[in-house]
Amino acid sequence: MRVPTALLASFLAAQPASAQVLGGTVLDSASGKPVVRARVVVLDSAGRGLFAAVTGADGKFSFHLPSAAEYRVRVSRIGYPSRITEPIDISRAVSANVLVRLASTPISLDTVIVVAAPVERRPQFLVDAGFYRRQRMGFGHFLTRSEIDRRDPLILSDLLQGMSGVRVTCTGARRCNVEMRAARSMSLRGICRPSVVLDGVMLQPGGVGTLGDLGLDDLFNPFNVEALEVYPGPEGVPVQYSGYASPCGAILIWSRR
Repeated sequence: MRVPTALLASFLAAQPASAQVLGGTVLDSASGKPVVRARVVVLDSAGRGLFAAVTGADGKFSFHLPSAAEYRVRVSRIGYPSRITEPIDISRAVSANVLVRLASTPISLDTVIVVAAPVERRPQFLVDAGFYRRQRMGFGHFLTRSEIDRRDPLILSDLLQGMSGVRVTCTGARRCNVEMRAARSMSLRGICRPSVVLDGVMLQPGGVGTLGDLGLDDLFNPFNVEALEVYPGPEGVPVQYSGYASPCGAILIWSRR
């Protein structure tokens, strides 16, 4: 069957124009192997990015472009310098294929310095005793083992020196009395002794009077202390130790394990 020439021309003109296809392959210039997951961007004549894709395991890419024109392709991948191809004219072709070779030249990066904050070791028995919860509440003074080591005390009362609400008076190399602020605020006479609690058990009741033969420095070696809680007044003493509290506050000592 013969179709008139004019009718055939009219039929072809009515068909939608095929989209222009721009495809290609990205290879390593040294090994010749495909470059996987390279980023490929199609640029128009003004250098604007139009479409982007990532190469597969075979290093191939493909774009369907809206119109015939002159395009460039920009290819980048970590470990390779970026490359932009020469203009690709696909105005007379339905499709075009390009081969892009990337040189695997090492890229120098700025030095990265990572500083890790020290992680505090938290003994489980202190967690269970509520030491860290009370520390967050902010009543009293708290010393952990790392802080005790930094102070490098010779005797336990060395750790109390300079604490607000606490006065340490020494009469000899290892003879120091500990007095709390309550003695002054309540106009009490004599030395106001804090209660002393070791691992939740009261060793010395607090009160007003003179110290006995055994003081804190006689009873405790700072090397054997894991943590210390010092409450200069009764208002901050934990509820579970309220029976041990005195107007002179309390010292809670947690032994090293």
